[in-house]
Amino acid sequence: MPKSDLQHTLARFLDHEEEKVLKLTFAQLHIDTYHKGKSLKQVTKTNAQIHIRKLATTPQLKMTVLDNLVFRFSFWFERPTMPLPYSSKMMRTPQPLQEGILEIDLEKLVLQFTINAPDKALRVQVKHIYLQLL
Repeated sequence: MPKSDLQHTLARFLDHEEEKVLKLTFAQLHIDTYHKGKSLKQVTKTNAQIHIRKLATTPQLKMTVLDNLVFRFSFWFERPTMPLPYSSKMMRTPQPLQEGILEIDLEKLVLQFTINAPDKALRVQVKHIYLQLL
């Protein structure tokens, strides 16, 4: 499949109100997990998907992460500004996720968040790096 421009794809989706869902597929997804700053596990997946949905009652958007180590999840974020780069907090994340950040630039989409645990010593940091929009 040919490469596509992430900024152009997002801008087109945001400009067309009739489009409600944007389904993105990336050639590569790198997932890194850390505990207290030390690497725990690194996983690479191909054809990773995320969906971005426009919400009827708010200018915010909802992203659903379909490829993860444990479970699918969704979160809300502020409408991206153009031109890229863009950064936003992840809002309304499901438990046990917290402290999330979404970053988008011309080359990649990055999610960083913490998997919470009752014992702070057991918290895990996760980083998703999506590359090569298809």
